[in-house]
Amino acid sequence: MSAKQDRSMSDMLKELTPAEKVAELDYAALNLSPEEIAETYSRIGCVEYSARALGIACRFRGVECVRALVEGGASFETPFTNYMIQTYGSYGDDLAVMLLDNFPDSRVTYFVVTHQIYGSVKKADGTELLPLPFEERAETARYLCENGQSAAFDAGELLFYSIAVGDERMTAVLKEQGAEFSEYRRRLLTEKGKPKDLCVWTCLLERLSAEKFAGVLTRLSGELGGEKLHCTSGIYAAISDKLYRPENLKCYLEIFDDPKLKKTDIMKSAIDNDAPECLAFAERDGWLSSPKKRDEMIQYAAERKSAECAAWLMDFKNRTADIAAERAKNEKKRERELNASPDSVSELKKIWSYKKRDDGTLIINGYKGNRTSITVPARIGKSAVMAIGYGAFSPFRNGVIVKNGALLKTITEVTLPDSITEIGERAFCDCYALRSVNIPNGVSVIGSCAFANTALEKIVLPHTLTYIGDRAFSNADKLTVIVPRGSYAEEYCKKYNIPCDLKGD
Repeated sequence: MSAKQDRSMSDMLKELTPAEKVAELDYAALNLSPEEIAETYSRIGCVEYSARALGIACRFRGVECVRALVEGGASFETPFTNYMIQTYGSYGDDLAVMLLDNFPDSRVTYFVVTHQIYGSVKKADGTELLPLPFEERAETARYLCENGQSAAFDAGELLFYSIAVGDERMTAVLKEQGAEFSEYRRRLLTEKGKPKDLCVWTCLLERLSAEKFAGVLTRLSGELGGEKLHCTSGIYAAISDKLYRPENLKCYLEIFDDPKLKKTDIMKSAIDNDAPECLAFAERDGWLSSPKKRDEMIQYAAERKSAECAAWLMDFKNRTADIAAERAKNEKKRERELNASPDSVSELKKIWSYKKRDDGTLIINGYKGNRTSITVPARIGKSAVMAIGYGAFSPFRNGVIVKNGALLKTITEVTLPDSITEIGERAFCDCYALRSVNIPNGVSVIGSCAFANTALEKIVLPHTLTYIGDRAFSNADKLTVIVPRGSYAEEYCKKYNIPCDLKGD
């Protein structure tokens, strides 16, 4: 037998790759006795990533197995390196959370969720292991609080997670052991942090049930000595669907600093959940003081068939509305609308989206009307309309609502005023029915794809053009272009093989 074949099993195990050592320790944590776990650890030596084995033992095996791992050198700490992520598929999760009764799907339990070992696991012989009873997990938590420093066990972090998921029994155990939030955790909850640091916290809030929301947030605030929690737009988005309950809304306003509020969305959520108690809160804070907003909510409640909220809103209207004054105000408004000039700024704003440029002229950015034959105004108020902006009439431009997009596809004719000097990129792109548009003599620029995918049959280009972008007329198969002889437009058409007629021929 060669010297290589004669080596001991211990020597062979010590030559395992880091990933193989992790697998060996995971197997031991799941299948072997505490004594065998200790023996395995001594044979394979240092294991770079032992947090997973500790998590398994915490949830499924008990304190003696955890003790064997900790005394062997296991740790909840994990290296944050690309090597770890690529080799083990882990982001360095704090797997001490496996001591908790329940934990939601979030990045902090990436491994647990991905490998589906949180609910139950199977040993090598096929025996299914369920999570240990609470008292056995509590015993492990007490052991780690007293002996887990070398294993990078942070009792304060586990306390935070136990409160955040509403595990009141484990919270009580940790408080008995003197656990407190770390300074890092306090800063993360109360000060502005980086989005990646807030990711797990935001996930926890998003998955927190509406029923537990007020209790959990109140408990967290208590651990911080009443210091307010920091609010971000991401945090508000994560919890906004829980604010239809008045106790949650009250808690949110009291516990978070600078709370963000989308009042209409909150009232609609209350109506969706048929929760008139939250509307009473809205009445108290004046959210329904506008008759327009009140009537909008009444209509929404009727559409959603939210009987209790509709009844509450109608009662609110009967209690608070000055019907005669509102009727008189509405009649005056209708009179102003009937008497308004179709060319007035107020009327044109209903039809056109536009922006004032630094030189005081306007650029048209969108059409909101309902006609298929359109005339662009030369002026809006005192400002001249000088340009058609990017994708102004395109049905697929970002921000175009579905209804408007459908109409823009049916536009057949556009008349531009003589004030126009520039037509932006994709201005009329994908206006499939567009057959006719004039290009005023002052236009100097036509952007890329400006008239692509249209039904244009003839277009006359002026001598003032100095630039036409690529594919300005692509897929306009029926198009004939009329251009001045010797102009930039003639050179452009020849370059791109666009059929053209010369003026005067």
